[in-house]
Amino acid sequence: MKSALPIIAAASILLAGCDELEVEETHNFGDEMYENNYTLVNTTDLEVDYYMANTDLFGDAQEFKDSKYYVDTLASQSPPVDVTHAHNERSRISFYVVDHSDTSNSATQMYQVAQDQPYHFIAWQNAEKLRLTLVKKANDNKDDFFAIRILATENLRLKVEKQLVNLYQNQLSYWYHIDDCADDLKISRINDEDKRVYEPVSICDASYGQSYTLLLSEDGLEASIAE
Repeated sequence: MKSALPIIAAASILLAGCDELEVEETHNFGDEMYENNYTLVNTTDLEVDYYMANTDLFGDAQEFKDSKYYVDTLASQSPPVDVTHAHNERSRISFYVVDHSDTSNSATQMYQVAQDQPYHFIAWQNAEKLRLTLVKKANDNKDDFFAIRILATENLRLKVEKQLVNLYQNQLSYWYHIDDCADDLKISRINDEDKRVYEPVSICDASYGQSYTLLLSEDGLEASIAE
Protein backbone atom coordinates (compact mmCIF):
# COMPACT_ATOMS: atom_id res chain seq x y z
CA MET A 1 0.00 0.00 0.00
CA LYS A 2 2.91 2.36 0.74
CA SER A 3 4.18 2.04 -2.82
CA ALA A 4 1.01 3.67 -4.16
CA LEU A 5 1.57 6.95 -2.31
CA PRO A 6 4.31 8.39 -4.53
CA ILE A 7 2.17 7.77 -7.62
CA ILE A 8 -0.82 9.60 -6.14
CA ALA A 9 1.41 12.42 -5.01
CA ALA A 10 2.93 12.74 -8.47
CA ALA A 11 -0.49 12.91 -10.04
CA SER A 12 -1.51 15.63 -7.60
CA ILE A 13 1.58 17.64 -8.44
CA LEU A 14 0.84 17.28 -12.16
CA LEU A 15 -2.72 18.55 -11.76
CA ALA A 16 -1.64 21.38 -9.53
CA GLY A 17 0.94 22.37 -12.13
CA CYS A 18 -1.67 23.08 -14.84
CA ASP A 19 -1.73 26.75 -15.71
CA GLU A 20 -5.32 27.95 -15.35
CA LEU A 21 -4.68 30.70 -17.88
CA GLU A 22 -3.48 28.13 -20.40
CA VAL A 23 -6.66 26.12 -19.97
CA GLU A 24 -8.75 29.28 -20.34
CA GLU A 25 -6.92 30.33 -23.49
CA THR A 26 -7.60 26.93 -25.07
CA HIS A 27 -11.26 26.96 -24.03
CA ASN A 28 -12.43 25.61 -27.41
CA PHE A 29 -9.90 22.74 -27.41
CA GLY A 30 -9.39 22.92 -31.16
CA ASP A 31 -6.45 21.50 -33.11
CA GLU A 32 -5.19 22.80 -36.45
CA MET A 33 -4.93 19.17 -37.55
CA TYR A 34 -8.76 19.13 -37.59
CA GLU A 35 -9.48 22.48 -39.22
CA ASN A 36 -12.51 22.85 -41.53
CA ASN A 37 -13.91 25.65 -43.69
CA TYR A 38 -17.41 27.03 -43.11
CA THR A 39 -19.48 29.52 -45.11
CA LEU A 40 -21.83 31.58 -42.94
CA VAL A 41 -25.10 32.22 -44.77
CA ASN A 42 -27.91 34.49 -43.55
CA THR A 43 -31.14 33.94 -45.49
CA THR A 44 -33.31 35.72 -42.90
CA ASP A 45 -34.66 39.26 -42.60
CA LEU A 46 -32.75 39.64 -39.32
CA GLU A 47 -29.24 40.60 -38.30
CA VAL A 48 -27.77 37.33 -37.03
CA ASP A 49 -24.86 36.49 -34.69
CA TYR A 50 -23.04 33.20 -35.29
CA TYR A 51 -21.29 31.11 -32.62
CA MET A 52 -19.37 27.82 -32.72
CA ALA A 53 -18.14 25.81 -29.73
CA ASN A 54 -16.28 22.52 -29.56
CA THR A 55 -17.07 20.02 -26.84
CA ASP A 56 -15.07 20.37 -23.63
CA LEU A 57 -12.27 18.07 -22.47
CA PHE A 58 -14.84 15.53 -21.29
CA GLY A 59 -16.79 15.53 -24.59
CA ASP A 60 -19.71 17.59 -23.25
CA ALA A 61 -21.33 20.60 -24.91
CA GLN A 62 -20.06 23.98 -23.77
CA GLU A 63 -22.21 26.71 -22.25
CA PHE A 64 -21.29 28.81 -25.23
CA LYS A 65 -23.55 31.90 -25.16
CA ASP A 66 -20.32 33.74 -24.60
CA SER A 67 -18.21 36.16 -26.59
CA LYS A 68 -15.30 33.69 -26.64
CA TYR A 69 -17.33 31.47 -29.00
CA TYR A 70 -18.52 34.34 -31.19
CA VAL A 71 -17.66 34.02 -34.90
CA ASP A 72 -19.33 36.86 -36.83
CA THR A 73 -22.49 38.93 -37.37
CA LEU A 74 -24.23 39.05 -40.74
CA ALA A 75 -26.84 41.57 -41.81
CA SER A 76 -30.00 40.37 -43.51
CA GLN A 77 -29.34 38.93 -46.97
CA SER A 78 -25.68 39.98 -46.80
CA PRO A 79 -23.06 38.10 -48.86
CA PRO A 80 -21.85 34.82 -47.33
CA VAL A 81 -18.70 34.92 -45.22
CA ASP A 82 -16.02 32.21 -45.22
CA VAL A 83 -14.41 31.23 -41.90
CA THR A 84 -12.23 28.41 -40.59
CA HIS A 85 -12.71 26.55 -37.33
CA ALA A 86 -10.36 24.07 -35.63
CA HIS A 87 -12.30 21.31 -33.87
CA ASN A 88 -10.97 18.62 -31.57
CA GLU A 89 -10.65 14.93 -32.39
CA ARG A 90 -14.23 14.26 -31.25
CA SER A 91 -15.35 16.60 -34.07
CA ARG A 92 -18.60 17.46 -32.27
CA ILE A 93 -19.42 21.17 -32.54
CA SER A 94 -22.33 23.19 -31.16
CA PHE A 95 -23.55 25.71 -33.73
CA TYR A 96 -25.62 28.65 -32.57
CA VAL A 97 -27.44 31.57 -34.23
CA VAL A 98 -29.12 34.44 -32.40
CA ASP A 99 -31.12 37.47 -33.44
CA HIS A 100 -28.74 40.36 -32.79
CA SER A 101 -31.65 42.52 -31.57
CA ASP A 102 -33.52 39.86 -29.59
CA THR A 103 -31.38 37.24 -27.83
CA SER A 104 -34.47 35.20 -26.94
CA ASN A 105 -34.83 34.33 -30.64
CA SER A 106 -32.11 31.76 -31.22
CA ALA A 107 -31.37 28.24 -32.38
CA THR A 108 -28.67 25.70 -31.58
CA GLN A 109 -27.66 22.30 -32.94
CA MET A 110 -24.76 19.96 -32.27
CA TYR A 111 -23.23 18.28 -35.32
CA GLN A 112 -20.61 15.59 -35.75
CA VAL A 113 -18.61 17.13 -38.59
CA ALA A 114 -16.44 15.24 -41.05
CA GLN A 115 -12.74 15.89 -41.31
CA ASP A 116 -11.58 18.03 -44.27
CA GLN A 117 -15.20 18.68 -45.27
CA PRO A 118 -16.37 22.26 -45.96
CA TYR A 119 -19.89 23.23 -44.84
CA HIS A 120 -22.56 25.86 -45.28
CA PHE A 121 -23.67 27.15 -41.84
CA ILE A 122 -27.13 28.48 -42.75
CA ALA A 123 -29.43 30.70 -40.67
CA TRP A 124 -33.06 30.62 -41.87
CA GLN A 125 -36.54 31.41 -40.55
CA ASN A 126 -39.79 29.62 -40.00
CA ALA A 127 -42.24 32.49 -39.50
CA GLU A 128 -40.28 34.73 -37.10
CA LYS A 129 -38.41 31.88 -35.43
CA LEU A 130 -34.71 31.50 -36.19
CA ARG A 131 -33.47 28.10 -37.34
CA LEU A 132 -30.13 26.76 -38.49
CA THR A 133 -28.87 23.95 -40.69
CA LEU A 134 -25.41 22.66 -41.48
CA VAL A 135 -25.05 21.42 -45.06
CA LYS A 136 -22.01 19.77 -46.61
CA LYS A 137 -20.71 21.77 -49.55
CA ALA A 138 -21.05 19.73 -52.73
CA ASN A 139 -21.88 19.99 -56.39
CA ASP A 140 -23.33 17.82 -59.13
CA ASN A 141 -22.56 19.96 -62.16
CA LYS A 142 -23.91 18.87 -65.53
CA ASP A 143 -23.44 20.73 -68.80
CA ASP A 144 -26.55 22.57 -70.09
CA PHE A 145 -28.48 21.89 -66.87
CA PHE A 146 -29.04 23.57 -63.52
CA ALA A 147 -28.10 21.18 -60.72
CA ILE A 148 -30.34 21.86 -57.70
CA ARG A 149 -30.94 20.39 -54.30
CA ILE A 150 -33.64 21.74 -52.00
CA LEU A 151 -33.63 22.56 -48.29
CA ALA A 152 -37.24 22.82 -47.09
CA THR A 153 -37.99 25.49 -44.49
CA GLU A 154 -41.41 23.86 -43.95
CA ASN A 155 -43.15 20.67 -45.08
CA LEU A 156 -43.42 20.89 -48.86
CA ARG A 157 -44.96 19.21 -51.88
CA LEU A 158 -43.01 19.87 -55.07
CA LYS A 159 -42.83 18.98 -58.71
CA VAL A 160 -39.35 18.80 -60.18
CA GLU A 161 -40.06 18.57 -63.88
CA LYS A 162 -42.95 16.07 -63.61
CA GLN A 163 -41.61 14.17 -60.59
CA LEU A 164 -43.55 14.57 -57.34
CA VAL A 165 -41.30 15.29 -54.34
CA ASN A 166 -42.34 15.53 -50.66
CA LEU A 167 -39.96 17.11 -48.15
CA TYR A 168 -40.20 17.60 -44.42
CA GLN A 169 -39.07 20.78 -42.72
CA ASN A 170 -35.26 21.00 -42.56
CA GLN A 171 -34.90 18.07 -44.99
CA LEU A 172 -32.36 18.31 -47.80
CA SER A 173 -33.30 16.69 -51.10
CA TYR A 174 -31.24 14.73 -53.58
CA TRP A 175 -29.72 16.50 -56.59
CA TYR A 176 -31.98 17.21 -59.56
CA HIS A 177 -31.04 18.47 -63.03
CA ILE A 178 -33.41 20.82 -64.80
CA ASP A 179 -33.05 22.88 -67.97
CA ASP A 180 -36.06 25.21 -67.82
CA CYS A 181 -35.29 27.79 -65.14
CA ALA A 182 -38.82 29.20 -65.14
CA ASP A 183 -41.06 26.14 -65.20
CA ASP A 184 -39.32 22.91 -64.16
CA LEU A 185 -39.60 23.57 -60.40
CA LYS A 186 -43.05 24.04 -58.89
CA ILE A 187 -44.36 24.35 -55.31
CA SER A 188 -47.77 23.15 -54.17
CA ARG A 189 -49.64 25.81 -52.23
CA ILE A 190 -53.16 26.99 -51.42
CA ASN A 191 -54.18 29.87 -53.68
CA ASP A 192 -56.55 32.76 -52.94
CA GLU A 193 -59.51 30.54 -53.88
CA ASP A 194 -58.48 27.92 -51.29
CA LYS A 195 -57.45 25.52 -54.03
CA ARG A 196 -54.17 23.63 -54.03
CA VAL A 197 -52.16 24.47 -57.11
CA TYR A 198 -48.58 23.99 -58.30
CA GLU A 199 -46.92 27.34 -58.91
CA PRO A 200 -43.57 27.69 -60.72
CA VAL A 201 -40.45 28.90 -58.93
CA SER A 202 -38.05 30.85 -61.12
CA ILE A 203 -34.30 30.29 -60.73
CA CYS A 204 -33.39 32.21 -63.87
CA ASP A 205 -30.63 34.14 -62.09
CA ALA A 206 -28.72 30.84 -61.96
CA SER A 207 -26.15 29.70 -64.54
CA TYR A 208 -26.20 26.55 -66.66
CA GLY A 209 -23.66 23.95 -65.67
CA GLN A 210 -23.59 25.10 -62.03
CA SER A 211 -24.96 23.66 -58.76
CA TYR A 212 -27.21 25.40 -56.22
CA THR A 213 -28.78 24.71 -52.85
CA LEU A 214 -32.24 26.29 -52.80
CA LEU A 215 -34.12 27.19 -49.61
CA LEU A 216 -37.83 26.88 -50.34
CA SER A 217 -41.07 27.54 -48.49
CA GLU A 218 -44.66 27.53 -49.74
CA ASP A 219 -44.15 31.22 -50.47
CA GLY A 220 -41.40 30.37 -52.94
CA LEU A 221 -37.64 30.79 -53.13
CA GLU A 222 -36.13 31.99 -49.85
CA ALA A 223 -32.48 31.85 -50.93
CA SER A 224 -30.18 30.37 -53.56
CA ILE A 225 -26.71 29.27 -52.45
CA ALA A 226 -24.17 28.77 -55.21
CA GLU A 227 -21.99 25.71 -54.75
